[in-house]
Amino acid sequence: MTDDRATVPARLGRPGLLPGLLVVRLLGAIPDVHRVRPWWRLVAALRREALRRAGVTVGAGAIVHEGVHFDRRVTFTLGAGSELRDRVRLGIAEVGDRSGSFVLGEGSVVLSDAQVDCTAAVTIGRGSHVGRRAQVFTHAHDVTRLAVPILEAPVTSAPVRIGDDVMIYNDVVILPGVSIGDGAVVAIRAVVTRDIAPGAIAAGVPARVVGHRR
Repeated sequence: MTDDRATVPARLGRPGLLPGLLVVRLLGAIPDVHRVRPWWRLVAALRREALRRAGVTVGAGAIVHEGVHFDRRVTFTLGAGSELRDRVRLGIAEVGDRSGSFVLGEGSVVLSDAQVDCTAAVTIGRGSHVGRRAQVFTHAHDVTRLAVPILEAPVTSAPVRIGDDVMIYNDVVILPGVSIGDGAVVAIRAVVTRDIAPGAIAAGVPARVVGHRR
């Protein structure tokens, strides 16, 4: 972890001079060398500053690791002490004039290679964990009408909400419109197709409640 006290070079200039997320992507390509603490603190501080200048709300001590993708059509909020690990992708899969939002709560972490579709709003609460290669979808294609060709099927979307103190293990898939309550746990490789109540433990394909936290 790091904080905002690392020195940011003055050549970054005033807010509004940087070409938005292009600088964020360039800084994201810089290798992370965590064992070299001065280097790591500087890189983390540069990424925070570039995100803020690109219009992203970034809390104190938030960390963005190498290769994270930020879609320019999405509004982002990263809470204090939150963390996005290597190669997390936050975007919109569909082409066209679309916009969405992504909120990562204070102290929450999204692990490496997770993919979050932000066609509709995605909200992750405080102190929650999203595992490696997890996939969150907020859009789908309406393929119910045989008269409509598959490639012309209209897009539908619905927001996803993940509460506080939630554990989502590796390779979990979360479908549009799902709400996962505070304190819930979703087991590895589960496919979440419906809401999960607070404190519930869910597993399987499709995910079903198999227990509760006490």
